Amino acid sequence: MKIIPVFIPHAGCLYKCVYCDQHRISGAVKIPTACEVKSIIRRNLKTISKDEDVEVGFFGGTFTFLPEALQEQYLNAAYPYNLRMSTHPEAVSLKAMKVFKKKGGRLVELGIQSLDKTVLKKIKRETSVNVINAAAKCIQKTGLKLGVQVMLGLPGDTLEKSIKTAKELIKLKPETARIYPTLVIKGTELAKMRYKPLSLKQAIHQAAKVADIFEAGSVKVIRIGLHPSRDLASKKTVIAGPYHPAFGEMVRSRQMRNKIIGLVKDRYVANRSRIEVYAPRNMFSFVSGHKGDEKKFLEKYFKSPVCLFQTRPPKADGFEIKDARKDIAIIDPRMPKKAKEKLKRLNYYIIEAPLHKKLARPVKGHVDMMLFRHGDRVIYEPELENIANLLRQNGYICIKGENIKSGKYPKDIIYNACAVDDSIIHYKGRIERKIKKLKLRHLPVSQGYAKCSIIPVDKRAIITSDSKIRDIWINRGREGLLVKPGHVKLPGYKTGFIGGASGVNDRVVFFVGNLKHHPDGDKIRDFIRRRGKGVIELYDGSLYDVGTVMILPT
Repeated sequence: MKIIPVFIPHAGCLYKCVYCDQHRISGAVKIPTACEVKSIIRRNLKTISKDEDVEVGFFGGTFTFLPEALQEQYLNAAYPYNLRMSTHPEAVSLKAMKVFKKKGGRLVELGIQSLDKTVLKKIKRETSVNVINAAAKCIQKTGLKLGVQVMLGLPGDTLEKSIKTAKELIKLKPETARIYPTLVIKGTELAKMRYKPLSLKQAIHQAAKVADIFEAGSVKVIRIGLHPSRDLASKKTVIAGPYHPAFGEMVRSRQMRNKIIGLVKDRYVANRSRIEVYAPRNMFSFVSGHKGDEKKFLEKYFKSPVCLFQTRPPKADGFEIKDARKDIAIIDPRMPKKAKEKLKRLNYYIIEAPLHKKLARPVKGHVDMMLFRHGDRVIYEPELENIANLLRQNGYICIKGENIKSGKYPKDIIYNACAVDDSIIHYKGRIERKIKKLKLRHLPVSQGYAKCSIIPVDKRAIITSDSKIRDIWINRGREGLLVKPGHVKLPGYKTGFIGGASGVNDRVVFFVGNLKHHPDGDKIRDFIRRRGKGVIELYDGSLYDVGTVMILPT
């Protein structure tokens, strides 16, 4: 809908508010005649599509305090278009509203500015909340829609007072709101007062907050800031205050920035790759902000690139935020350099486990000695608290487990259990208490290094070098490949385990090393491929037990 504005500067006004000079604000030198109103409408119609709905709005004065004969002339001049007007709450009467409605009136905007008594007194716009409430009810009783106008940064005002005003006005159920920052206009009483206006930065911040409150209350904000004009752009007119010709757009951009911050759960996440904003192309400027300032702020705030993408059907008019994150790979920091580099090239976020002071040197950094995972649930040794915090940010339920108190077997293997589907394969002796209490099918085995010994290919299939583990799994009606033990490097020990030289996600099985160095390499490769997964070898050397490459999707 297009609104054709007709300015009637100060016409009908009983008060002269300290901030007001409607002649300078509107650019209108005098109030128009009825013939001039018709001319204004004709001139504006030339720039409006014939398919567009049109309303004529009378602004800049107190319309219902005009002489009744002049009111009627104006209303007749605007016929046959729908009408809206702005007026003072004290100028609202049932009779005036009925006449306005009969002549095509659709909406009445009340110039409220603030509900704070101190502020209203300072700006010489003294009225009461009761008068405002009565005016709103009167407007709505006649079937007219209600609009409200508020100002920010008035003498004696604060953001808290403005927020309170907006929240109280929402209770009146207005259809629309206009928000204006206070400007110091030459020749006004405000220009002579000891008054410090809001800075542009403060005004944008406050207007965005108040606009968000109105819109959250289902009030449509139809204007933010004065309409730009040659007079307002002149320092001879606005001598102080947050005037900017693009003020409304800057506030909308700030609202968008606030919305994005609200939708993104965590400010900083180590494995975040970028924040993706999907929006119609005509919203790109609101996301970027004036001179790209808001996008730059978001990138600095999140420490991450912000990328804009145009929405496609069926969400062509939608708005969506995606917090794009890299999958996490938790590794022993001593993992072979080439394997680590390949994981990074595969776009994994690498996080290195701490070297646990109680564990034996060869396995000090082995993740499977310190962390157990089943789906989105993780039970971790307290030394891994920083890792747990990152996992929590990525949606994992992380439960702090017991401290490892000894590096001697079997006290060192309390976390070394393997979750496969609804089962846990673990040492038949003592394991970590919280793992033991999990309501899953527990399959106790003689092998203490259960996780080290198993590659959980998928929910039904495992690869292991331990015949007893393979047998117990097959007896459950599942698939298991038994491979020759050994042929896996683990410096400090005679040999490592096949499970410790691997990592698994829902698409592939990773190997730290090349399967060609294992006597059952071809069998392993074929078994995995028959299960519908790929194989990725992270470097060309012998298989190397790093205590599992723990892959956690995000």
